[in-house]
Amino acid sequence: MAQASLKNGFGKSRPIKTTKNAWKAIPWAKVQRKVFKLQKRTYQAAKSGQDAKVRRLQRLLVKSYYARLLVVRL
Repeated sequence: MAQASLKNGFGKSRPIKTTKNAWKAIPWAKVQRKVFKLQKRTYQAAKSGQDAKVRRLQRLLVKSYYARLLVVRL
């Protein structure tokens, strides 16, 4: 894959960084583990009838960086 370049105001070009390397550098096992732990905590709170805690954990899961990564990956 040819690497594109971007001209700045002085006529020099600099390579555009691709997100491909950053995407590969993500520790996917850690991401899955963190999301699973949040899901497990939510399930346990629901099972024990702690409704306010369930809502708080669900909100945390939706806003979680790791959960968003997994959604994009799928």
